[in-house]
Amino acid sequence: MSPRPAIVTGLHAEPALATITLTWEPLAWEPLIDHYRVYAVRGSSASGAPREKDLLAKTVYPRLVHDGLDAAGEEWTYTVLAVSDAGARGKPSQPLTATSQPSVTATGREVATIGSFDGRTLEFRFAPDSYSSIPDEYPDAVIEYAQGADGPGSAWPYLLPGPGDGWAGNHGYRARWTVTLDEAPAEDHDLAIWLVDTTRLGGTLAVSVGGQHVRDIELPTGATRGSREGDATVPGSTLLRSFHEFAIPADALQAGENVVDLHLVEGGWVAWDAVGLFARE
Repeated sequence: MSPRPAIVTGLHAEPALATITLTWEPLAWEPLIDHYRVYAVRGSSASGAPREKDLLAKTVYPRLVHDGLDAAGEEWTYTVLAVSDAGARGKPSQPLTATSQPSVTATGREVATIGSFDGRTLEFRFAPDSYSSIPDEYPDAVIEYAQGADGPGSAWPYLLPGPGDGWAGNHGYRARWTVTLDEAPAEDHDLAIWLVDTTRLGGTLAVSVGGQHVRDIELPTGATRGSREGDATVPGSTLLRSFHEFAIPADALQAGENVVDLHLVEGGWVAWDAVGLFARE
């Protein structure tokens, strides 16, 4: 009779925005492990043996990303067990509770946004697949957008091309978003940049506010499908969303016009989900 796999140990969670990444210690080769079964229950308690209705996923790797979580943050309790190549199941790990990082889109007060934070590009100009129109409409590789005067469907293309995009002339495009504030803020704000997809080139998106460099966003390697598909929420979608949120210092903002400059200095295009400026509550 095939021996049962050992108990999975070292279960660890890394919470992030809309995701929780689980890792654990890989088991030895004897018996040969066919896969791991990851169970998830909402909340902070998981009593008794794992129930099959709570099976989140199977994986051959000692790692799993639980994604698609609510932007406000979600609490889950996880257990993991191993299954041998003969079908023998090990005992479940000790349960682990983790909460995903809440987004500023849920915790902050909206000051200005372009688009909806919904996993789709469809509200933007040229979406979902007319990317070839972008270099014709923006030959100087600069997109200008004034909050309150312009709209996403007419003035914000769904893709921002990068130096790696031959179809756009290998230019690092920049999007200049003008936001007018009634008064200079006394406290830091937060900028949310959500992307529906990126290319396999990855890249760097440089962010400046009022001429002050704030952050270089290292873009993840994406699926390179967001130029033709506009909805990452469709079941089975291969689009690889990413979420980037960080502070904008109060001294970078002023009463009157403020220009948020998003410059794709390396890599391939990004497909926008939404961008937003939020005050802290």
